[in-house]
Amino acid sequence: MNFYRLFTLCLITFYFSGTTILEAAYSNPSIRVLLFKTSSPVILQSLSSLNVNNGQVSIHDQHRVEVRYYNNRKLIINQKSIHKRFIVATQGPIILKQKGRKDFSRYWGKIELHPFSGGMYVINVLPMESYLEGVLNAEISTKWDLDVVKAQAIIARTFALFKRQERGNKLWHVTAGHGDQVYLGLNIADARGRYAIKKTHGMAIHYKGKLAQTFYHSNCGGITEDPSAIWNNSMPYLRVRNVPYGQQDPRYYWSAKLSQQDLLKILRRSGQPINSFKKLRISSWTTSNRVATLEFRGNGSVKLLAKDFRRLAGYQIVQSLLFDITEIPDGYLFEGQGNGHGVGLCQWAAKEMADLGYTYEKILKFFYFDIQIRSYRG
Repeated sequence: MNFYRLFTLCLITFYFSGTTILEAAYSNPSIRVLLFKTSSPVILQSLSSLNVNNGQVSIHDQHRVEVRYYNNRKLIINQKSIHKRFIVATQGPIILKQKGRKDFSRYWGKIELHPFSGGMYVINVLPMESYLEGVLNAEISTKWDLDVVKAQAIIARTFALFKRQERGNKLWHVTAGHGDQVYLGLNIADARGRYAIKKTHGMAIHYKGKLAQTFYHSNCGGITEDPSAIWNNSMPYLRVRNVPYGQQDPRYYWSAKLSQQDLLKILRRSGQPINSFKKLRISSWTTSNRVATLEFRGNGSVKLLAKDFRRLAGYQIVQSLLFDITEIPDGYLFEGQGNGHGVGLCQWAAKEMADLGYTYEKILKFFYFDIQIRSYRG
């Protein structure tokens, strides 16, 4: 069979399978993850040989290297001074730890170290599908029904692809903490997570042909939130909707007592010009009935955005903005439901939906409106 007949046959096969060459062209792009920044020495180890390179200086056949911060242009590796950033690569996983600490993490791909004034950035560069292995068990449990694990794989991939596209040539695309999505490397990777990633390989959520911003959270408390209420950015595929699932979450209902002194500390941290107050009340709500602003009344009054209040009080204390307040001796009782910002997919509701037989496609289309789930072509 000559080349042209073989090529034509391949085209016909793609056509009748319902897949175009473009749709099949997901390339598993690399993602740059800021693991942490530090001024402490960092140790990198591997069972295979580590290769260190910054384009000018190369160090080969090392199984352990120690990196120290020197100044904003220079790092010291194994007592050798190296200017600017450098890359550590190996054939297998890289073990990474900070000197003086017993815990360590393992990562696929490469580790880049960049000096800055006061310390160094530690960045993991690896393929997108490998990155997801370190996200799934950090954001949910891969022991949950496979359809919810697949749904989480798709939204985590979409989230990272969107950030990669948005941040382009910046030093990193995502951070490894709650500011983006939690990433813990190979320490938490497992077979069920890998299976869900493989079964959804390259699949991402699109809205009108473009990547969607797939925000998600732990528990919406029975109703999702409009992103414009939190980030002043409306997205037509993210809407307020009632969610009759998720009450299996042991943290679905929560309460917190904040004393007068606790509340005054929050006010001072917010920079509000008030030294005392006599009354606290909710002054406005969002369309999902979450608290939008709080008002502190004393000699005059000040208002504080509820999202800022929650951040200053602590996300583990005020779990969500879906709460009421009651005055108690020397303070206030906050009673609420849900956990997180409430925008997009609610993980505990998705878990219950999967347990009831919903497929991952139906789960995703419940939380994200008018979307398409297809292979990323970027």
